[in-house]
Amino acid sequence: MSLKLFHTSDLHIGMKFNRYPEDVKELLVNARIEILERLINLANERQCDIFTIAGDLFDKISRIPKKDLMRVIKILNGFSGEVVLIIPGNHDYDNGVTELWEDFQNNITEKILLLNHNKCYDLSMFDINATIYPAFCDKKHSKENNLQWIKKLDKLPDSKFHIGMAHGALKNISPDLENKYFNMSEEELLNLNLDLWLIGHTHIPYPNNNKVKFHKVYNAGTPEPDGMDCNHEGSAWFIELDENKNVTAESVKTGRYKFMDIDYKIEDENDFKNLNRKFYSDNILARINLNGRIDRKLYENRYNYYNELSKKLVYLDIDDTNLGIKITKEVIEKEFTKDSFPYQFLKGLYEDSQDEDALQLAYELILEVKE
Repeated sequence: MSLKLFHTSDLHIGMKFNRYPEDVKELLVNARIEILERLINLANERQCDIFTIAGDLFDKISRIPKKDLMRVIKILNGFSGEVVLIIPGNHDYDNGVTELWEDFQNNITEKILLLNHNKCYDLSMFDINATIYPAFCDKKHSKENNLQWIKKLDKLPDSKFHIGMAHGALKNISPDLENKYFNMSEEELLNLNLDLWLIGHTHIPYPNNNKVKFHKVYNAGTPEPDGMDCNHEGSAWFIELDENKNVTAESVKTGRYKFMDIDYKIEDENDFKNLNRKFYSDNILARINLNGRIDRKLYENRYNYYNELSKKLVYLDIDDTNLGIKITKEVIEKEFTKDSFPYQFLKGLYEDSQDEDALQLAYELILEVKE
């Protein structure tokens, strides 16, 4: 008999998004919970036996509002499979005195299992012939991962499937230059001889393929993008182990909002129109760094293009400090008195220099003095 799992992590429910306007902030905060319901529905459509959350279901260990906690639990109870498995991550770590997880456990049903002890969890009570090995986080930062208790096992329990769940930086996949995020390597995980590893922490999925066969280590990535450095669409894994423990997996696109952080050069009006076409959805939050030199009329009308684009997006942040007026002979003659020093200086620089940046800088400095 095969085993079907839906694997996610890093929902960060409770994230504040304080740098955004209030209306946008509200949308993004709600999206953290709404995505959980979408994930449960996707798992139900695929008739999964197990729904897994490999850490950072919540953004912080502080208590969240009771209504939000109960909403999360209600959504999790909507899973039509056998059991929901959750491990604490480094943001919602469990050190044994965390009120968040005490509140959570006091309100969950038997369908939801919090794996917050260093022990083997037998799923036979859920009619699943599998054992789960959690390497959860008991603190925010650690130079050591929590795999040690598994390494010390003399032998594995007598189950058909053996599945590890861990939260931490995956070497060569997750950036962890200071080695403080429960760092682990794929080789280290495979040496423990389990059938499958479900990882959380890094907000990008691994492996980076839509369909995968015979791979044993899967990092979920965040299902709902959460910032300008998160440029994917959000994803989760649908994973199946067959009778012979062969693994097949499919990446499932999940996110509602998409963040785009781009640098863009403007030279004429068509570039503004093409920029508008880049944004194909109204669920995009964009940060755009503009650069280039354009004629004065276009430069003075640039806010019309910004406003048009802003109406199309959830959020728009434009930095045009590197966008300037293209200095031409006509501009110099129109703005400065003939035979004046600025006129002579800029005219000479224009005729003798191919350095547009130098000409632009000289023009801007002269305008500053003039003001």
